[in-house]
Amino acid sequence: MVASSGLLASTSQSIALLKVELCGGMRPRGVELKMKMPDIHSATRYIAVASTSDFIDRERREDTPTPPVYQDYALMKVLTMLGLNAKNISGVPTQIAPPRIPVHSFECTGQATVTPLDFSGLQDSDVIFIAGHGNPQGLYATGSDLSKTGMDRLIKILTQDGNLKLKRKTKKTIIVLLSCRAGLGFHKSLARRLSKALNIDITVGGALGFTFGSMQTFCLALNEVLPIGLPWFMEYPDSLSLAEAEAHTSAREGKDITFERKKNEIAAFQDKAKQIVKDMKAVISQLTSKEVNKALAELDLKFRSTWLALIRSQFELYARSKTQSNLEFDMWYNFISEGYVWTNGQLVTDQQADSLLTGDLDPGHPERGLTK
Repeated sequence: MVASSGLLASTSQSIALLKVELCGGMRPRGVELKMKMPDIHSATRYIAVASTSDFIDRERREDTPTPPVYQDYALMKVLTMLGLNAKNISGVPTQIAPPRIPVHSFECTGQATVTPLDFSGLQDSDVIFIAGHGNPQGLYATGSDLSKTGMDRLIKILTQDGNLKLKRKTKKTIIVLLSCRAGLGFHKSLARRLSKALNIDITVGGALGFTFGSMQTFCLALNEVLPIGLPWFMEYPDSLSLAEAEAHTSAREGKDITFERKKNEIAAFQDKAKQIVKDMKAVISQLTSKEVNKALAELDLKFRSTWLALIRSQFELYARSKTQSNLEFDMWYNFISEGYVWTNGQLVTDQQADSLLTGDLDPGHPERGLTK
């Protein structure tokens, strides 16, 4: 595995780098979109993660079991950064793991059996973050039929303990969907369905593409987002055709960019990216804890410097891809919030919500039909 010395030599250096580089160092913080982005950066965080189960694997007919959260390097990266904020890492002794924002797992273990989220400790200032792999129709951990059964299960997960309605009856509620392409439809459906179920207006934000947890997740409470085009094709070749990828990237950059012309630079970039992922998986494979909070604590205690060094290396590789790797195009949005869209229950009709859940993306959406 790649050694971390020279990147983050100690815990104190890690913390200093996080504070300086994430909260105003490397890149601008972002811009507003169609619906004004709510203030999620300074809010406290309620963190939830979608956990798979044997039942869901069977329902989805997975050839190999989906790794649990504690073995999923991508989700562990998101949860690491989201759970560390400026309030809970300052002055932490090097010999102990820092206190973390707890993570609440939920899962479906049967046709009508779900583990509801425990909102008994929800604070008025909390923004609710839901991390989990998914697509424009929903979260993979809710089943094979994400648009119908999956959404029904998710609504139960969010409402069944009764505390979300009890605690937010007269207050603003914001949900951020991380790690899935929720902004392509799922966020609208969830906002409408959940608002109706609770009789409370819910604001939901989601990403316009594939997302990466990064160093900025720590400070900005959002994952990085791949803009549609060659970045999608490089990471997920089946997500769109090469011709579509080249057309999107060329339009975005204002010049003709082809995969063939940049294949050497792309290959070099991908080699570096794959090595970082390999090293991240090697760290996660050494964890012995099987409950997500215990696994995160173990990660902090045993591998913090190495883990943060890898996250930083990945951030620098992707954030500087256009110039440093000579790709001539960005792998992530320059302004992190450009990759997110927001809505609430009042801005979505029942007809729109139902249409989006069946896979018919908003006809006015520029990325309609370009995902599989």
